[in-house]
Amino acid sequence: MRDTELLRGLLRVEDPWDVTESQLDLKLKRVDVRLEWKGPGRCPKCDRECPRHDHRERVWRDLDLCSDQLFLHELVPRVECPEHGVITVAVPWSTGRSEFTARFERLAIALLVEMSVKAVARRLDIGWDSVDGIMMRAVERGKQRRIKTVVRHLGIDEKAFKKGHKYFTIVSDLDKGEVLWVGRGRKRESIDAFYHQLSQEQLDGIEGVAMDMWQPYFESTITHVPRAAEKIVFDKFHITAYLTKAVDLTRRALMRDTSLDRTALKGTKYTWLYAYRNLDRAERRELAALRHEYKRLGRAWSIKENFAEFWRYRSESHARRFFAEWYRWATHSQLPEMVSVARTIKRHFENIITYIRKPITNATSEGLNSKIQMIKYRARGYRNEDRFEAAILFHCGGLDLYPTHSNS
Repeated sequence: MRDTELLRGLLRVEDPWDVTESQLDLKLKRVDVRLEWKGPGRCPKCDRECPRHDHRERVWRDLDLCSDQLFLHELVPRVECPEHGVITVAVPWSTGRSEFTARFERLAIALLVEMSVKAVARRLDIGWDSVDGIMMRAVERGKQRRIKTVVRHLGIDEKAFKKGHKYFTIVSDLDKGEVLWVGRGRKRESIDAFYHQLSQEQLDGIEGVAMDMWQPYFESTITHVPRAAEKIVFDKFHITAYLTKAVDLTRRALMRDTSLDRTALKGTKYTWLYAYRNLDRAERRELAALRHEYKRLGRAWSIKENFAEFWRYRSESHARRFFAEWYRWATHSQLPEMVSVARTIKRHFENIITYIRKPITNATSEGLNSKIQMIKYRARGYRNEDRFEAAILFHCGGLDLYPTHSNS
């Protein structure tokens, strides 16, 4: 069998393309294969047979042949279509202006799922910019293929891009665990841009939106989502975080009180912050002793722990009754930090109690945030916002990233 016939079979080259020549350079560990278009010219848009106009030399990097780099060379013809003008014929092994075949890009994308851009560039022996270009094209391809569907439950959260209060707004599908949209900043216009791209059917289909109590997110959702006041659920984990912070602020205030013996209080920060159910027997005994010695801090801890009962209610009337009693206790505790957080919760209570009707949380969003943090760590941080956005959608967007050529 001739080498050109062998390569035609290995590369899955089909008519009207043909392999006409191959060359092996042992010193450079490189194989160069020349292909030629031998059929009539056809317009890639309307498939009409058209006269040739000219041709252009192009080269693509393909998957390695054994341990040698493989390059495809072709004088790609352009045809003159009466309807579409002068246009380049479709090349079955690549897309657009990429310098790599679809097969090669599929390998790079598969590696990028598990490795950093730098590691993939080293593994494939290509430049960092080339791998970055493959990722950016894959994300753009996936965004164009994404089918617009109704998402029932949204999660809205923020993610720090870098120090200096640089944030991204992350909107996710809580049911699928996928990032739907990434916006720059966390202002109202950041989330407005997401809602503006939705159809009225999609807006009507939203049944619940989990978020923290950040006012710009709340105002934008109220404006764009029909009956949003009934659908917004302030995330219970953020509420718990507020309560936990209030307990810690109470502890810090005691640590500054020189009239107390603070010896036993030192090094107990996380004992107060952990939920009681997560403590082992020894830690619970230690906590009981601390609560007895530092009664103000013990009272703050009890107020925080008691509020956890609120999330277990399934009757709204019972939940309201519980909250009224808890609020009276917290605001009469003579603990400024607990009084402050209780009043904050009361101001936002109508969209906290919606949890009873729609028990959704931002746990999925927080899980995605953890994954995004790992992406940042693996890349050792990002300086470019476009690349950070692309990386989030690449790894967390549930996009169809791969080229869809039959020969790939």
